[in-house]
Amino acid sequence: MRYKITLGFLFLFFSCNTNIDYIKYNSVDGIWHKDSIQYFSFELDSRENLTYKSFINLRIDEKYPFNNIFLIVSLEDSSNILSIDTLEYKLADKYGNFTGNKRINIVENSLLHKENISLVNKKKYLVSIQHAMRIINKVGGIENLNGVIDIGYKVEKIK
Repeated sequence: MRYKITLGFLFLFFSCNTNIDYIKYNSVDGIWHKDSIQYFSFELDSRENLTYKSFINLRIDEKYPFNNIFLIVSLEDSSNILSIDTLEYKLADKYGNFTGNKRINIVENSLLHKENISLVNKKKYLVSIQHAMRIINKVGGIENLNGVIDIGYKVEKIK
């Protein structure tokens, strides 16, 4: 019995990713409205200034009708807009099979947002994410993007 408990603690200790400084998800319950901007607010608490990379985590299901996604992502601190990007990510291969980590009927993608970014400790940051999906030859964006379950944002230290 003691062996199993020790083995369990070792598994938990080595399976935890200690490089993650921030992670949060917002649920949109299968439909992401074009005006539903997802906000993430965070403050890093490290003893030293480090370099980070950030990710947009996207959970989709089989109702997602496209093989890609366009996102408008803004990163700002308390006084400045640091970046505003329109990004395209592939979510499926050329055969239409979703890429990412699959769990039953949900696929999770961790999409790189920023690499080698310097973020100051004890400073508040705000990230906003909205989809910018359009149908070819139609005016305006898609009102309701089906198949999106959760949108998340993750910041991790670079080793």
